Amino acid sequence: MGLAASQGRLLLLTARKSDLEYRAQEISQRRLILATELESVSSQYARKTANRQMKLTRLVKQGEANQTQTVNLTYRNLIQAGMNDDGSGISDYRIKNARGQVVVSDPSELPTSAADAGYGSNSGVNVSVEGNRAIVSGTYNGQEIYEVYVVDSKLSDSSETENYFQEGLRNGRFIIEQFSVIDGNGNENGNDATGADPIGEWQSVSWSGMSEIQDNYYTEDDAIAQAEYQSASARVQAQDKKLETDQKQIETQHKAVETEFESVQKVIQSNIESSFKMFS
Repeated sequence: MGLAASQGRLLLLTARKSDLEYRAQEISQRRLILATELESVSSQYARKTANRQMKLTRLVKQGEANQTQTVNLTYRNLIQAGMNDDGSGISDYRIKNARGQVVVSDPSELPTSAADAGYGSNSGVNVSVEGNRAIVSGTYNGQEIYEVYVVDSKLSDSSETENYFQEGLRNGRFIIEQFSVIDGNGNENGNDATGADPIGEWQSVSWSGMSEIQDNYYTEDDAIAQAEYQSASARVQAQDKKLETDQKQIETQHKAVETEFESVQKVIQSNIESSFKMFS
C-alpha cells in the first residue's frame, strides 16, 4: 500500500472511530435516562404501596338511634362531625394553618357574626368581612380575641384534596381546634344556667390523639401499583438490554478499527522511514 493510499485509509479509519465513539456516548446517555426513569418508577411504586389514609368515625342518626359511620377524613367530613345530628349549628371543630389563621374551604363559610365564629350572640366580639378574609376581634370571656379567617379552596372534597388535607395534618400545615364548652363554674361541656350562650374556648387538639381518627395503610391501590411497576420496569429493562447489546457491538467494532488504525500507522511509518533511507 502506497503512502497516499495509506494516508487516505487512515483518514477513513479516524472518521469511523469518531462515529463509533459518538454512538457509544449516545447509547450511554440513553441508558442513563432509562436508569433515571426506572428510579422514578420505583419511587412511585414505593409511594403507592406505603401511602396512608385517615378515616373518621362519626355518629349518625338512624331513626331514633345513633350509629357509627366510618368515612374518609376530609375537611368537610370533620366539620360536619362537629355539628348537631341534623347537620345544623356551629361545628365544634375548625382548622388553623401554620400561620395561626382559621381556614375555610369557601367564602360562604366565612363568619359574619360572633355566633358564626363560635363566640355566641351576646359576646363582645365583632366580625368584619373583607373579600376572602374575615376579622374576628373583641373581648370574650374576659379575653382579648383577634382571629383572621382565610379561604383555602383546596380543602373542598375530592380525591386529591382529601390527600391535601390529610397531608397537611401530618406535616403540621393544618391544626385541628375543638370548642370546649364550660359553664359559670368552669365545668366542661356545660351550659349557662341562665340560658344564655354557652361559654367556652377553642383549644388545639392533636389529630393522632383523637379516637375518632384512624391513620392506616391504604392497600386498595397496591395491586394496580404493582402491575404498573412490573409493566414499566419490564419495558425499561428490555430497552436497556437492547442498548447494552448495541453498545457491546460498537465496542467490538471500535476495537477492530483501532487495531487496523494502528496497523496503517505502522505502514505509513515504515514507508516514511524507507523514503528517508532512499535519499540519505
